[in-house]
Amino acid sequence: MSRKHFSLLLGLTLAVALLVLLIPGKTGKESEFRKSRLLPGMQEQVNDLAWLRFTGAGGATIATLRRGDDGWVVEESDGYRADWERLRALLADLTQAEIVEAKTDNADYYDRLGVEDIDLPDAGGTQIGFAEASGLPALIVGKRAEGRNGQYVRLKGTAESALIDRPLDLPAAASDWLEKQIVDVADSEVVEIEIGHPDGERVVATKASADDENFELQDIPEGREIRSAWTVNSLANALSSLTLEAVAGEGAIDWTDAVRFGLVTADGLRIDVDLAPVIVDDGAGDADPEHWIRLRAGLYQTAVGSGVEASGDSTEGDSTPEDEAEESSTRARVINQRVSGWAYRIPQYKFDSMNKRLEDLLLAVKDTDE
Repeated sequence: MSRKHFSLLLGLTLAVALLVLLIPGKTGKESEFRKSRLLPGMQEQVNDLAWLRFTGAGGATIATLRRGDDGWVVEESDGYRADWERLRALLADLTQAEIVEAKTDNADYYDRLGVEDIDLPDAGGTQIGFAEASGLPALIVGKRAEGRNGQYVRLKGTAESALIDRPLDLPAAASDWLEKQIVDVADSEVVEIEIGHPDGERVVATKASADDENFELQDIPEGREIRSAWTVNSLANALSSLTLEAVAGEGAIDWTDAVRFGLVTADGLRIDVDLAPVIVDDGAGDADPEHWIRLRAGLYQTAVGSGVEASGDSTEGDSTPEDEAEESSTRARVINQRVSGWAYRIPQYKFDSMNKRLEDLLLAVKDTDE
């Protein structure tokens, strides 16, 4: 090999060696890191947990979920049912979550990850606490990682933070932990609607059969017309996928001047709803109404007994009128078990759909001077 080529090779070797020295290698801490379960004892304890508490900045309680005889409830919402599907998903994630990367143990940097002590007034995370008997440590859940899957966490009382392999679904308010659905009656089931106002005005719309396309609005004044078939038909959609925004014991609401909304299905289920607006001062001098309801279910009469025909889709061998009556009775009982004793705050558009007056459903009177 010539001197020239040897010198060139030697120069390249030195350059590569220098580059290797300049590239930071893994620290001993990183090179020795192994994935591990976030809460190693969770799997053994998950089916025996009695309660969970979620705490936010300043140590303020967000929600306390407690296991009762009939399932999990939210203590801050008068013990109303918790969203079990949401809770189950969280418990599964906590059981399976793995630490995939060790992060800072310097308290000065905790706020960057949102894992500072939850007692601090500006803490950015949420703490999940478990019953002492479970032996599980409280967990501070911080920010979600940017550009990758996972979330930053720190076990309360330990210095080291970590990144876990998945984000955790943690609602920010007690109401977000509630089971949201109140009742679900499809508009295709409904054959009669009635709205009663405290001043005596009644709005009634009926169908002769569940197969009829449109409702017929009753007691239309002479010379007046409905705005549209859709305007009247939409009344039947009021209890379809009805969900809550908040819940309270029914005694917390004044029902004295409540509007009464009722509907009947083709198979005889009747649901009655009381509607009460509640004026709430927001503290800034503005008063806005909240929209509260309570419900009760029962049997009106069977489709045969009322002269109302059920859907024509039935075929030979389908259930008899007696079977349908029994199904409706069971359905009413299940609804009452769910809603009895409770008042629900609902979205305004749903409230308004049950609070119509006859004039809302009719075309405006034409100006006779035109």
